[in-house]
Amino acid sequence: MRIIFAIIVLFSFIDGWSCELNIPNHVIVVGESNGSWPFESKDCSADSINEVYNVLRDQKGLIPLSRITAAINESTKIFSDSQTITVENIYDLIQKNFTEIEDAQSVVTSPFQGNLIAVENESNVALHCHPCQFVGEEVLRLNVKNFKSGEKNYSFPAKFTRYVEAFKIKQSLPAFTKNLSPEMFEKVRVPSSAYAQYLTDLSKLNFYKTNKSLRAGEIIRTSDLSPQTLVNAGEQVELIFESSQIVLKSHALSRQNGGLGDSIEVWNQTTGKKYSGKVIDHKRVSVDL
Repeated sequence: MRIIFAIIVLFSFIDGWSCELNIPNHVIVVGESNGSWPFESKDCSADSINEVYNVLRDQKGLIPLSRITAAINESTKIFSDSQTITVENIYDLIQKNFTEIEDAQSVVTSPFQGNLIAVENESNVALHCHPCQFVGEEVLRLNVKNFKSGEKNYSFPAKFTRYVEAFKIKQSLPAFTKNLSPEMFEKVRVPSSAYAQYLTDLSKLNFYKTNKSLRAGEIIRTSDLSPQTLVNAGEQVELIFESSQIVLKSHALSRQNGGLGDSIEVWNQTTGKKYSGKVIDHKRVSVDL
């Protein structure tokens, strides 16, 4: 009678594992889980598979099998040939292989069942993208080469978004605000856009004024600013003559209004000569020799 009871208990314990999954010794996580498992499995629901996948997605490097088991539901049993699993993520491989795109964020869409790739021991893994601009849709190619079993190639699409450093406004600013300073802005990273020329340099901010009302939190664009008038027609300005070898200073009378970078005409009253120069600061004009 005791033996029969023990057998019943044993089978009840085994039946408690409603899901059994096998994990290879080395896997690469690609994309998002689609509820299917590309390796050996038994009686597993999509929810159970997604749970294990999400745990693997958050791991990196050599991971004890016990850590994965502890993070999932007790009804799921994990099997593997090793007590440690090497887990790599496609996003880490992208950053490792393409160091020139540190300013980019990628979203990978994988056609693979389960979005997991098994890598045999002593395999070389290489990720390629050629030719690639790393902007918008690109095709990545993963090459897994093993001396014994040969070579496997996988291709999958990835969408890249490049980022730039820009500045958002801390407090709302009314139109025509002058005396702008870097302290009024906070640095942020935003997706780059050919249609939105973000202001990326605050070093010459004091030469500009807002041309419209700006709300707190807005990303400031170059089109939101207009140059202030740094030189007025009829006023004395410092005239700077520059070449690669010499700098000369004089004074002249401005014939036009001008903001930073504007070309205006000035008149040297002493010599009677007229010059075309570029406004570089308040009441300062530079002339190339």
